Amino acid sequence: MRTLVRRAVICGLATAGVLGPMTASGAAAEAAAPEPRLYAPSALVLTVAQGEDAATAAPLRAVTLTCTPTAGGTHPASQKACEELRSVEGKFHQLGDEENRPCIKIYDPVVVTAQGTWEGRRVNFEHTYANSCIMQVESSGVFSF
Repeated sequence: MRTLVRRAVICGLATAGVLGPMTASGAAAEAAAPEPRLYAPSALVLTVAQGEDAATAAPLRAVTLTCTPTAGGTHPASQKACEELRSVEGKFHQLGDEENRPCIKIYDPVVVTAQGTWEGRRVNFEHTYANSCIMQVESSGVFSF
Protein backbone atom coordinates (compact mmCIF):
# COMPACT_ATOMS: atom_id res chain seq x y z
CA MET A 1 0.00 0.00 0.00
CA ARG A 2 2.81 2.41 0.89
CA THR A 3 4.46 1.55 -2.40
CA LEU A 4 1.28 2.48 -4.28
CA VAL A 5 0.95 5.76 -2.40
CA ARG A 6 4.62 6.54 -2.92
CA ARG A 7 4.30 5.79 -6.66
CA ALA A 8 1.19 7.97 -6.91
CA VAL A 9 2.98 10.84 -5.17
CA ILE A 10 6.04 10.43 -7.40
CA CYS A 11 3.84 10.25 -10.55
CA GLY A 12 1.91 13.29 -9.37
CA LEU A 13 5.09 15.28 -8.81
CA ALA A 14 6.52 14.13 -12.13
CA THR A 15 3.30 15.07 -13.89
CA ALA A 16 3.29 18.45 -12.20
CA GLY A 17 6.91 18.93 -13.27
CA VAL A 18 6.05 18.07 -16.85
CA LEU A 19 2.77 19.96 -17.05
CA GLY A 20 4.04 22.94 -15.12
CA PRO A 21 6.42 24.04 -17.87
CA MET A 22 3.80 23.24 -20.51
CA THR A 23 1.30 25.45 -18.75
CA ALA A 24 3.84 28.22 -18.44
CA SER A 25 4.70 27.86 -22.13
CA GLY A 26 1.01 28.02 -22.99
CA ALA A 27 0.67 31.23 -20.97
CA ALA A 28 3.75 32.69 -22.65
CA ALA A 29 2.36 31.74 -26.06
CA GLU A 30 -0.95 33.42 -25.24
CA ALA A 31 0.89 36.54 -24.07
CA ALA A 32 2.93 36.58 -27.28
CA ALA A 33 -0.12 36.11 -29.51
CA PRO A 34 -1.19 39.33 -31.24
CA GLU A 35 -4.20 41.14 -29.92
CA PRO A 36 -7.36 40.87 -32.00
CA ARG A 37 -7.76 43.69 -34.48
CA LEU A 38 -10.09 46.48 -33.50
CA TYR A 39 -10.37 47.77 -37.05
CA ALA A 40 -11.14 46.44 -40.48
CA PRO A 41 -8.08 46.32 -42.74
CA SER A 42 -7.54 48.88 -45.49
CA ALA A 43 -4.64 47.87 -47.71
CA LEU A 44 -4.54 48.42 -51.46
CA VAL A 45 -2.25 48.01 -54.45
CA LEU A 46 -2.71 50.87 -56.92
CA THR A 47 -1.41 50.76 -60.50
CA VAL A 48 -1.25 53.16 -63.44
CA ALA A 49 -0.76 51.86 -66.99
CA GLN A 50 -0.72 53.38 -70.46
CA GLY A 51 -3.57 51.94 -72.51
CA GLU A 52 -7.29 51.27 -72.49
CA ASP A 53 -7.47 47.94 -70.68
CA ALA A 54 -5.62 46.74 -67.57
CA ALA A 55 -5.56 43.19 -68.92
CA THR A 56 -3.43 44.19 -71.92
CA ALA A 57 -1.50 47.20 -70.57
CA ALA A 58 1.74 46.80 -68.63
CA PRO A 59 1.72 48.85 -65.40
CA LEU A 60 4.01 51.88 -65.54
CA ARG A 61 3.86 52.50 -61.80
CA ALA A 62 2.50 50.64 -58.78
CA VAL A 63 2.31 51.55 -55.10
CA THR A 64 0.84 50.17 -51.90
CA LEU A 65 -1.54 52.18 -49.76
CA THR A 66 -2.45 51.26 -46.20
CA CYS A 67 -4.98 53.47 -44.44
CA THR A 68 -5.82 51.61 -41.24
CA PRO A 69 -4.72 52.04 -38.49
CA THR A 70 -2.51 54.80 -39.94
CA ALA A 71 -1.70 55.98 -43.45
CA GLY A 72 1.34 54.33 -44.96
CA GLY A 73 2.71 52.22 -47.76
CA THR A 74 4.80 53.29 -50.73
CA HIS A 75 2.30 55.91 -51.96
CA PRO A 76 4.11 59.28 -51.87
CA ALA A 77 1.08 61.10 -50.42
CA SER A 78 -0.52 58.30 -48.42
CA GLN A 79 -2.16 60.60 -45.83
CA LYS A 80 -3.91 62.69 -48.51
CA ALA A 81 -4.92 59.62 -50.54
CA CYS A 82 -6.43 57.97 -47.45
CA GLU A 83 -8.35 61.14 -46.59
CA GLU A 84 -9.73 61.31 -50.13
CA LEU A 85 -10.83 57.67 -50.02
CA ARG A 86 -12.41 58.11 -46.58
CA SER A 87 -14.38 61.10 -47.87
CA VAL A 88 -16.07 58.84 -50.46
CA GLU A 89 -16.19 55.77 -48.19
CA GLY A 90 -13.73 53.90 -50.41
CA LYS A 91 -15.89 54.20 -53.53
CA PHE A 92 -13.31 54.97 -56.19
CA HIS A 93 -15.90 55.87 -58.83
CA GLN A 94 -17.01 58.81 -56.61
CA LEU A 95 -13.56 60.41 -56.46
CA GLY A 96 -13.27 63.74 -58.20
CA ASP A 97 -11.69 67.13 -57.81
CA GLU A 98 -14.05 70.06 -57.66
CA GLU A 99 -11.44 72.46 -59.07
CA ASN A 100 -12.49 71.57 -62.59
CA ARG A 101 -8.92 72.14 -63.75
CA PRO A 102 -8.67 72.45 -67.53
CA CYS A 103 -7.03 69.55 -69.34
CA ILE A 104 -5.89 69.14 -72.91
CA LYS A 105 -8.18 67.15 -75.16
CA ILE A 106 -5.63 64.70 -76.49
CA TYR A 107 -6.66 61.06 -76.32
CA ASP A 108 -3.80 59.19 -74.66
CA PRO A 109 -5.60 56.62 -72.48
CA VAL A 110 -4.45 55.76 -68.98
CA VAL A 111 -5.92 52.84 -67.06
CA VAL A 112 -5.78 52.63 -63.26
CA THR A 113 -6.51 49.74 -60.92
CA ALA A 114 -7.00 49.36 -57.19
CA GLN A 115 -7.02 45.91 -55.65
CA GLY A 116 -7.09 44.82 -52.02
CA THR A 117 -9.37 45.62 -49.10
CA TRP A 118 -11.02 48.80 -47.90
CA GLU A 119 -12.36 48.64 -44.34
CA GLY A 120 -12.65 44.87 -44.63
CA ARG A 121 -14.46 44.97 -47.99
CA ARG A 122 -12.83 43.49 -51.10
CA VAL A 123 -11.90 46.07 -53.75
CA ASN A 124 -11.28 45.38 -57.44
CA PHE A 125 -11.49 48.70 -59.29
CA GLU A 126 -10.46 49.51 -62.86
CA HIS A 127 -11.07 52.73 -64.80
CA THR A 128 -9.74 54.20 -68.04
CA TYR A 129 -9.20 57.95 -68.32
CA ALA A 130 -8.74 59.83 -71.61
CA ASN A 131 -5.31 61.11 -70.51
CA SER A 132 -3.16 61.55 -67.40
CA CYS A 133 -4.40 65.11 -66.72
CA ILE A 134 -8.00 63.93 -66.52
CA MET A 135 -6.88 61.01 -64.35
CA GLN A 136 -5.28 63.37 -61.82
CA VAL A 137 -8.31 65.67 -61.70
CA GLU A 138 -10.98 62.98 -61.55
CA SER A 139 -9.18 60.71 -59.08
CA SER A 140 -8.45 63.50 -56.58
CA GLY A 141 -4.78 62.64 -56.65
CA VAL A 142 -5.21 59.08 -55.36
CA PHE A 143 -3.50 57.80 -58.52
CA SER A 144 -0.92 60.62 -58.65
CA PHE A 145 2.31 58.77 -58.02
